[in-house]
Amino acid sequence: MSKENKNIKPYMFGILFYFIFFALITGGIAVIFYIITIPLAFTPTAENFWRKISGIRPLRLKEEKERLLPLFKEVYEGAIGADPDLSKGIKIYIKEDMSINTFAFGRSTLVLTKGSIQLLSDESIKGLIAHEFGHFSHYDTIADLLITFGNFPLSFIVTKLANLKNQYDDSSGLIISCFKALYNAVYYLFKGVQTIGDLFLKHIYRKREYMADDFAFKSGFGKELAGVLTQIYHMSFDKPKSVKEQLKSSHPPITLRIEELENAVY
Repeated sequence: MSKENKNIKPYMFGILFYFIFFALITGGIAVIFYIITIPLAFTPTAENFWRKISGIRPLRLKEEKERLLPLFKEVYEGAIGADPDLSKGIKIYIKEDMSINTFAFGRSTLVLTKGSIQLLSDESIKGLIAHEFGHFSHYDTIADLLITFGNFPLSFIVTKLANLKNQYDDSSGLIISCFKALYNAVYYLFKGVQTIGDLFLKHIYRKREYMADDFAFKSGFGKELAGVLTQIYHMSFDKPKSVKEQLKSSHPPITLRIEELENAVY
């Protein structure tokens, strides 16, 4: 089994779950969408599309390039040392968002928010970048784009049908009543299937966060990542998550991640 297949395999259960149930709900119509969107998800076109609708841009300013490109190059070299098969085409992008966050998707898109750039030190930024390279190494970024892009048309249609239904909420009549009843049955079945699938995928995402942290450590940036996660923890004023919120979260508690890294680093 290839490295890519091995790392994407856990996600395939979630993808097949969506595929089978959405196909049943729509009487097979969803199969047509998946036949089109799943192959597209593996193309640069899908990645470019997602960057555009997400407001993600390349480095443009001189100060951005002078500061970030050397940091990116340094971490990239460490990441390739940890995984020689890591893609050589990954590039850094910026999202105009003042929150502290980094994320990655597809085969080549690693994103830093404007807030991360302005509020964090160079060492902290290196730690976050190293973590995202871990997601590339484990093919989480490809699986995430595949799931998101694959389900996008169906989610879009359900949303449009919801808007159409809302226009007739105050209307009556046999045809409209039948439409509402049919829509409600399909919608709540759709949301139920989506919830089950999402819970399964969120469980995988949480495990992959630990794996990406470990990759940062193996790349030589475990101390930097532990430091920035500690900084983010001290800057957060969020109340502790309930069990329900933890199950729906794509990230494990940050204190557990810090503990794992500190045990490895120190």
